[in-house]
Amino acid sequence: MKKKILLFSLGLMISTVTIAQTPVMTGNILFDPYFGIPTGNILWNNGSGDNYKVNGGQFAYGGRLEYMIADDLGIGVDVNYVKTGYSYDSLSVTSTYNATTGMYDYDSTSGLYDYTAQKTRIMIRINKHFVQTDNVDAYFGAAAGYRLVSRSYSFAGSPLAEQDEALIPVAFRLALGARFYFTQNIGAHVELGAFGGQVIQAGLALKF
Repeated sequence: MKKKILLFSLGLMISTVTIAQTPVMTGNILFDPYFGIPTGNILWNNGSGDNYKVNGGQFAYGGRLEYMIADDLGIGVDVNYVKTGYSYDSLSVTSTYNATTGMYDYDSTSGLYDYTAQKTRIMIRINKHFVQTDNVDAYFGAAAGYRLVSRSYSFAGSPLAEQDEALIPVAFRLALGARFYFTQNIGAHVELGAFGGQVIQAGLALKF
């Protein structure tokens, strides 16, 4: 009797461990909040000028929500946002023709020159999961959707120009990524991709 109880208890423990380490499967909802690098600010880091600084920092931010329609296939949405640009103290010189003297009069104004660009991408995404172990979930991803771009230029607080639309308002992304689960529902992920965001995206991996 004791032997049967021991075997039953051992089997229950093994079953519990297996359930706790089940990889993603049909019906799971996956949420990946992330940051991305590099951003366009990598181009502006070496700028010059008085009080020179970049706008928006060095990271982009986003999140992916995925629903598993099969054990190895998921569909969802990918949204990311990035702010880039730079500002510095600048001197503006304007000239006005003086008809009385027949010469030009020059006037100089100093102020902060600012360039800011903000990009938001909203994409529908499909992931094909090709490796699923107890703790690792690797996938190929493809996404396509809308890209919104807003650019502004100003000097001394006065707008010089604004553009609130992208030249090509289409975003798409190809990616290879993996999730590493520390518990049944919490882990970390990293993704390498082209277009539609940063080359490297990494953050949490949450499973429901």
